[in-house]
Amino acid sequence: MWTESQMDMLDSPQGSEAMGVAGRMRFSVYKPSAVQNPEPFWFMQKVDHTGLNNTLFKQRIYINTKEYKAGGPIYLFNSGETPASPSYLYGGEPYQLAKNTGGILVIMEHRYYGQSYPVSDMSGPSMQYLTVENSLDDIANFIRNAPAFIQASTGIEIASNSKWVVTGGSYSATLAAWARMQYPDLIHAAYASSAPVVAQVDFFQYDQVVGEALPCASKIADAIDTLDLILDSKSRTLIDSWKRASGLEQVKDDVDFAGAFIDQMSNVVQYYVPPAPGTNAPDAIASLCSWFDRQQYIPLQNLADMTSAYIRFNSIDTVSAYSSLAGAHSTNLGQDGRAWYYQTCTQFGFWQTAPRPPQRRLRSKYLTAEWQRTPCSVFFGDTVTGDVNTDKINSKYGGLKPNVTRVVFVNGLHDPWSRLSIVSEARYGKGLTNTRGNTILTMPLASHVTDFYVGANRTDFGVNVVREKILEAIMQYLAED
Repeated sequence: MWTESQMDMLDSPQGSEAMGVAGRMRFSVYKPSAVQNPEPFWFMQKVDHTGLNNTLFKQRIYINTKEYKAGGPIYLFNSGETPASPSYLYGGEPYQLAKNTGGILVIMEHRYYGQSYPVSDMSGPSMQYLTVENSLDDIANFIRNAPAFIQASTGIEIASNSKWVVTGGSYSATLAAWARMQYPDLIHAAYASSAPVVAQVDFFQYDQVVGEALPCASKIADAIDTLDLILDSKSRTLIDSWKRASGLEQVKDDVDFAGAFIDQMSNVVQYYVPPAPGTNAPDAIASLCSWFDRQQYIPLQNLADMTSAYIRFNSIDTVSAYSSLAGAHSTNLGQDGRAWYYQTCTQFGFWQTAPRPPQRRLRSKYLTAEWQRTPCSVFFGDTVTGDVNTDKINSKYGGLKPNVTRVVFVNGLHDPWSRLSIVSEARYGKGLTNTRGNTILTMPLASHVTDFYVGANRTDFGVNVVREKILEAIMQYLAED
């Protein structure tokens, strides 16, 4: 129980200065030259493969044929919940596979993302064609029409014996595995990096991995316990003072305010890459946890200072980033976050919540799955009603036991999403790994899609070894009839 004297400690956050910036996200970015930055092609795709709308829309496509040798494979990379980027035509693991096997690399933009819209706005009724089923059919429809399309676009004729390999990272990796399952006659194999193949509304396991990765997790949990005590008090003066201390005074909703604290921790762990040997680069996890070494402040003060510094350094617009209803009534095209929220509201859930007791919490108890689902109706009206029926999608595609072969599943064990993916570690439960006809690779020190984008020069934490095994598996699959 908290005593009155302990509550008094929280009446006025101390005005401590930020000691530095903790845990900035760092990505290996491929920057193609102007010569390598091609204009896209546009494939006329069906608006609705499963219904009565037979109209077409323009789907953005990028193609690299420079590595192709007659009979080589065609790698199709659906960009998932991000706009298609031509940078992956010349860097990243799909490109390396195409280069090493004499293949063509095709990047397909996912419907409702980037510039590939089958509708004129993003209102609730207009979102009806954004489904996993339509997205998988996009892949199949393109493959069926690809020989003529690629020849007309690039002048390259695809040999009749060229085999298709679908690939992706994160959600697009899930699509790759499911496309191979649903269309084995069209798709010969798949490479799925960090694929969450289980749809789950209450994704409490996410924070379990974050907590395991952070040495300071117990101190963060102390801070969150204090934060929840403050929210329980409903003291406007107390809550607002901590909003100001955290750089979150513009976030009006108190639960949104509580939710903002998890942002940096999630990003640091989900995209963690160890510093390269021989460099002075800081370790993102160590930098984050260094905030909690300051014994002169209570843990919540350290968390508030860290969050404030993170917001300032990254120039985060806290209202748009952390307010759950931000942009709810804007139906203009070009809102990738809105499209992804619709998918979570209708098919996936994926809402991250606090782990169950007796485990300590890294996020507020107020951040429930129900709280995260509630804005769905505000964003999309009556087109989204009731709970997400994840049982339907898990039953259809098999969850952790998909009825599929010739898929390379790769996961980093620092990745929170690995708890919804297929891994080879026994600690994730007996009977959860399907090895029959598939290749399952794990990287203990790596995180989300690390094998997909980290530069090939990194040989210090196992990604290079996994990449060798990915190529070995793909070449073996390509040799099969």
